[in-house]
Amino acid sequence: MTDRSATVFVADDNPSILQGLDRALKVTGYNVRTATSGRAVLKLLEESEDVPDLLLLDVMMPEMTGLEVLRTLRLDPRWVDIPVVLITATNDGALPVSALRDGAVDFLTKPFRLDELLARVERHVLRNQELKRAREQARMRLQAIDLIRELNRVVTADEMFHLVTSRTSEILGVGRCSVLVVHAGEQVARVAASSEAELVEGLELDLSLYPEVREALETRRPVVVRDVGLSPLFDGVRGEWERRGLVTPLRSVIVVPFPISENVTGLFVERATVDEPLLGDEAAELAERVVEAIVQACGRVQLFQKLVDQRKQLHDLAHTDELTGCDTRRSIVGYLSRQFEAAQRTGAPLSIVLLDLDRFKEINDSCGHLAGDAALRALGSWLCTEGLNANERAGRYGGDEFVVVLPGMAPPAAKAFAERARAHFAGIPFVFGEVTVRASLSAGVVSWPDADAGTADELISLADTALYQAKQGGRNRICMAATAAAA
Repeated sequence: MTDRSATVFVADDNPSILQGLDRALKVTGYNVRTATSGRAVLKLLEESEDVPDLLLLDVMMPEMTGLEVLRTLRLDPRWVDIPVVLITATNDGALPVSALRDGAVDFLTKPFRLDELLARVERHVLRNQELKRAREQARMRLQAIDLIRELNRVVTADEMFHLVTSRTSEILGVGRCSVLVVHAGEQVARVAASSEAELVEGLELDLSLYPEVREALETRRPVVVRDVGLSPLFDGVRGEWERRGLVTPLRSVIVVPFPISENVTGLFVERATVDEPLLGDEAAELAERVVEAIVQACGRVQLFQKLVDQRKQLHDLAHTDELTGCDTRRSIVGYLSRQFEAAQRTGAPLSIVLLDLDRFKEINDSCGHLAGDAALRALGSWLCTEGLNANERAGRYGGDEFVVVLPGMAPPAAKAFAERARAHFAGIPFVFGEVTVRASLSAGVVSWPDADAGTADELISLADTALYQAKQGGRNRICMAATAAAA
């Protein structure tokens, strides 16, 4: 059956015929707009927000004939697909042939039988609506294919959820699509992603106010509500909406559940307000295709994340000293080289501190290697967790020596850092059996461009010389490398 809310434009310069057609079509249930000339029809089309489902045009009209209107329509991409039925009082046998060749879908001769005209109108409107639905389905399927291709490129669940909500909102022409996450046994849903991210993302929804979501969770099946105002599913919450001031102009909603993990369910939700396109079969099909793609992508994202985690573990093993948690020698030297090249390009200062535990061999010999390891771990732990800022790095250079790279730090601040490290380490009591030991460290500090160094190795060499001076000066102290000016 035809959707009788369809719109029909009628044009005829005979007031009696125009009035009769207007009344008959409206009684049948159509929305009708009338015009008395060809140009008036074109004006109606320009002013109308929606394209009509059918035009009924008299052939002989002032200003423009029905045939001229027809030819104009077929040259305009906005109106080229509107079905046109021409009506004429002439008996010219060539006229129907010409009209059909120009794109008319039908031709009637006056006087016509009203029941026949209404039957033809219904047939052509129905055919046009079916064609519109087919085109809309084709459009959505093509855009769904594009969306699925885009999903194949995402590497995180967060990116995936944001992509499907924003793109689906665009495809449907609605303001809100979202992904909800519900944990088993909980009565709230969290908005994981939304096309209205700035308004609702991260929001927790009380499920008692969302019967469509509860229905999808309980049945594990899609829920399609074309008219929220008439759906009995919402009978129990409308009063609560009003009491809480949550009256919403919601027109239709579609919810499709999907598994995320054993105890977590995701829900893909499409919502349309009263001033947005109705969510029908095409929107429901799109939602299910999107969810299928999400489920497949989730598996791929989890596999990708597992590979990333494995690679990170291998990277950490290769670049992290197992005992101290600091960088390995190779890793810290590589970082220093990159930072030194950057400093040379920008002219920003760069400092390094070479730390060395005092009398480390005596600790090992008197208290055992486990005691020495404990001292190394204590210094490494402080450097990695408290001592350094984001772009500062520490690495175990060898044995009991540590290199600390301090990008952007001038000599006074570098010396202050070394002093802070010395004071912290000197204050740690190490208890080995019944023996309590206070360890200490010495440090050599060098800063570029004050120091005369052209490579990272030369910087380390200068820091090593300063460290040697600290050791020779009595240990438990800091020495600065000679500057280029002093040299």
